[in-house]
Amino acid sequence: MVITLLRWLLMALAGILLLLGLAVLFLWWSNRDLPVEVLEQRYGGDNLQTVDVQGVPLRYKVEGQGPPLLLLHSHFYTMRMWQPWVDELAGDFTLIRYDLTSHGLTGPDPTDDYSRQRGIELALGLLDHLGLSKVSVAGSSTGGALAWYLAANAPERVDKLILINAPGMPRVTNKYMERELPDWGGYVLYLLPEVLFKPFLQAPVVDKSLITDEMVHEFHQMYRREGNRLAEFQRLLGWEKGDITPTLAQIRAPTLIMWGEDNPQLPVEHVGQYQQALTNAEQVETRVYPGIGHVIPLEIPRQSARDVRAFLRADSND
Repeated sequence: MVITLLRWLLMALAGILLLLGLAVLFLWWSNRDLPVEVLEQRYGGDNLQTVDVQGVPLRYKVEGQGPPLLLLHSHFYTMRMWQPWVDELAGDFTLIRYDLTSHGLTGPDPTDDYSRQRGIELALGLLDHLGLSKVSVAGSSTGGALAWYLAANAPERVDKLILINAPGMPRVTNKYMERELPDWGGYVLYLLPEVLFKPFLQAPVVDKSLITDEMVHEFHQMYRREGNRLAEFQRLLGWEKGDITPTLAQIRAPTLIMWGEDNPQLPVEHVGQYQQALTNAEQVETRVYPGIGHVIPLEIPRQSARDVRAFLRADSND
């Protein structure tokens, strides 16, 4: 009887392991990489261009007319997040946007370098390709960190600076980024089904209804761009910590800080910290939006675009 029971337990265990293995294989297959050519057909839209910058095939768009404004998107998003701003501002500005490495259509950096320094090298390479010696720069979240790093280290290239819920203040606000990531962690990203992405995208915004099923599907599809997931894991491993105030003190460009008062990731107190740190900026303006979270261009596109237009045109004769 004991032998029979043992056999039954072993058979049950084998069955469970088989089911788990099949589940993993199903998740892996259903979330497999997508060729960039397929995604370009689905989401490239009009005016999509590609330029090789130091071995990286940057996908970018240039739209509108007027003074140039470079748009740097949020972490996990793509340049498509700026479409509402493009619709509002293309009549007044030449808008340059692109997918950061490990994001969207651009994909991984062959150097595996996702530092801010590498980021501005690529941004400046794109501007050089376009023949633009000086631009205004707007960055949201991670794009905001890249924007202030660009303004600090290449001040001659930045006319005005717009920081939207930008990270980097000394106070740690994301406990998950403080944890050491296992070497195999990147492969787990291949097992995440699309259903998990809706709460992920809803978390940083106040109005959850803004996150539509169509948006979630696109987000997940772009996430599956060949190479993006392991590249994103490399970006997370290289998350840059430390006091950024000496870097901010190098910025001379007039700066607009835009913040969601109900930002669940970066508290509104960071606005004051940025103001204090931007000691050499020609001027610093702030806009704090009640009832708004972390993704301002998505949550209040028209209002935020109007504020940007007013800030950028403040010294013009228009």
